[in-house]
Amino acid sequence: MRLLREFLEGVGSRLAPDEEGLVRINNKRFIEAEALTGLLPTRRDLVYAGRFLGRDKRVFIPSSILLEELAREPSTRKAHVDRRTAWLFVCDRDVFEENLGVEGRPGLGELYLVVSEGDCLGYGRIEEFEGRLILRNLFDLGDFLRRERRPSRRRGKPGARKRGEAT
Repeated sequence: MRLLREFLEGVGSRLAPDEEGLVRINNKRFIEAEALTGLLPTRRDLVYAGRFLGRDKRVFIPSSILLEELAREPSTRKAHVDRRTAWLFVCDRDVFEENLGVEGRPGLGELYLVVSEGDCLGYGRIEEFEGRLILRNLFDLGDFLRRERRPSRRRGKPGARKRGEAT
């Protein structure tokens, strides 16, 4: 709960989830679905339980569902970007200060949601790089696609060919 609270405060959100309505499954956080109220204590081996908020690692990693909800909230810090910059951000690139549409001068270490045409694409932290401010990409929606193309880590997978082997 602490990591979730820190993330929400970090982006300037006023959202305060009720601890009683939160469900923790391993390192994942969910807002309990009303249909499951009262049933969860009797169920074992749960995988999913309502609206997915994100997961705890060393920091809280928000879900795209939570990011969209935060983007609709007026109090959160948002960096508005054009289509070209949005595409680069989704391709795991950082954003230079001149391409950020933020109110005022962003402060070092602040978290911002990256928004393009009303859609939240991810979030990042303001850092300094070679004397310029950048928004360091911490998470973007393209992450899901990049995970899909990663090769399997299993060795000796049936039917798998080795590199350079003829087809």
